[in-house]
Amino acid sequence: MQTFRKALPVALSLILAAGMVAAAELLHNKEIIFPEITAVAIGALTAPKQPWNVSRLRLLPTMTAAAVIGVGLAFLPLPAVVKIPLAMICAAACVTVSETEFLPAISACVLPVLLETKTPVYIGSVVVMTSLILITQLVLEKAGLREKNVYVPVKLDRQLFMLRAKQIAAASMICILPLLTKEIFFIAPPLIVAFFEMSKPESKLLGRLPHVFALIMLAAVSGVLSRFVLTEKLELPLAVSAAVSCAVILAAVCRIKLYFPPCGAIATLPFIIPEGALFSFPFEIAAGTLVFIAAAFALSKEQRIVLRVKKLLRPQN
Repeated sequence: MQTFRKALPVALSLILAAGMVAAAELLHNKEIIFPEITAVAIGALTAPKQPWNVSRLRLLPTMTAAAVIGVGLAFLPLPAVVKIPLAMICAAACVTVSETEFLPAISACVLPVLLETKTPVYIGSVVVMTSLILITQLVLEKAGLREKNVYVPVKLDRQLFMLRAKQIAAASMICILPLLTKEIFFIAPPLIVAFFEMSKPESKLLGRLPHVFALIMLAAVSGVLSRFVLTEKLELPLAVSAAVSCAVILAAVCRIKLYFPPCGAIATLPFIIPEGALFSFPFEIAAGTLVFIAAAFALSKEQRIVLRVKKLLRPQN
């Protein structure tokens, strides 16, 4: 029974991710593929405990609002170096206003700007797939197969606003060169989300950086190889390739017990990129990951120093 309890959420996550890609294939519309859905599935279904402080009633509106804003920003006649920081500001505002820590919303907003997605199909996919995951999560909880998530509204204080400002400023600076050179996968949206996750004051991810990097690289390589070998060479459906790639990363996160949602999105991203970009994708992801890890480490260290100084300056009773 214990094995079944662990395997069922993983299987359902895999079915949802592969089903999304299958729907995109059947309808001949790749804009249905929303890579962050695999990340949400890892956090909301596969992980024994949800990693985000968010309720179902707040998660869906936050994700939807971010997607709508992202598609809207794609229409603006502005350079990408302006629109991407705008997308991060808007997404961070959505997360903050919702009083949650649901950072995958950042990817939902940045992706359509980065890929210049301008159709409501993307928004529809975000709403439908997110809803399916949340319904599945609710069913698992009602069946006693998953621990119920307890949501506590995030306190909106000066410290949080300062953190978000620093995160956005750092991520925006990192994005400048890749955007100007059009090497956009150095700053793949899941990597931006990973940076926000790693640079949180209470984040434990910096203590497991080798595992974080390994998961991201495994996701990138498995996604690329699955698509290239199974679909481009053997001409199998894209959904089969996606299922294999997602199965690999789901098995990995369960094996090392690091339920790191961004790696799920990285595993799905190769199924929406041009074929010519496949083999450079893992190298760009590797370089981008190292830069974002370094930035997260620096920001985390700066925050610790600030807190230490504040403690020293605090009046003693």
